[in-house]
Amino acid sequence: MILLYALIGLLVGGLLNVCADNLPWRRGLRPPQCTYCAQPRDALSWVTVVGYLVGRTRCRHCGAPWPLRHVLVELVTSVAFAFLWRRYGLTAQLLPATFYVCVFLLVTVTDLEHRLVLNVVVVPAILFALACSPLFPDLGWKSSLLGGVVGFVLFYLLARLYPGGMGWGDVKLAAFVGVVSGFPEVIVALLIGILVGGFVALFLLLTRRAGLKSGIPYGPFLVVGGLVGLFYGPEIVAWYLRAYR
Repeated sequence: MILLYALIGLLVGGLLNVCADNLPWRRGLRPPQCTYCAQPRDALSWVTVVGYLVGRTRCRHCGAPWPLRHVLVELVTSVAFAFLWRRYGLTAQLLPATFYVCVFLLVTVTDLEHRLVLNVVVVPAILFALACSPLFPDLGWKSSLLGGVVGFVLFYLLARLYPGGMGWGDVKLAAFVGVVSGFPEVIVALLIGILVGGFVALFLLLTRRAGLKSGIPYGPFLVVGGLVGLFYGPEIVAWYLRAYR
């Protein structure tokens, strides 16, 4: 069953690539196309990993290779689905958690490539997560709603205090992180996101790969925090409370 769910993840990864190729340009979803000549792919290469396995590694129209990002997204999604099945199995939490991971992956791609956290992705995801919160034993509507409010307010204040340093898409993403993590787990999730972002920014500055005025997409760091909050937030909070009791 883990292998089957991983194969489903491979197919879903292909769908995430289609979303990442079209949604930032406000285009409707369409069958996979070559990113260079915009000609449709043949069916065997709709999922890029499958295309590589059967020898379809380039566009049959212009000869351009398939983007490496397509392969990475499909493989990461497949591994993530295997992890999700191992953690949740056939339970009520499996499908919501799978949806959350897909949202996080899509946000990571669009923010890295376009500096965009799309409303069409995050806003419906927040509403869906609120509706599904009672399915998680450590969550519930109150905790989920409070976590979303905390995430939104904190990053709204940061965006107001540091214009240009934090985008409004990050504010909404922080709200989504709060909804899926709940309260007080949202504190853990956001703190991890802030720390990871700070360490990466410091590394880029020290290695001169970025300057003080360079823009760094913040969405992927919030995604890291959100994933930790989703999967391990209650355990981290419980450990903290035991350590300082």
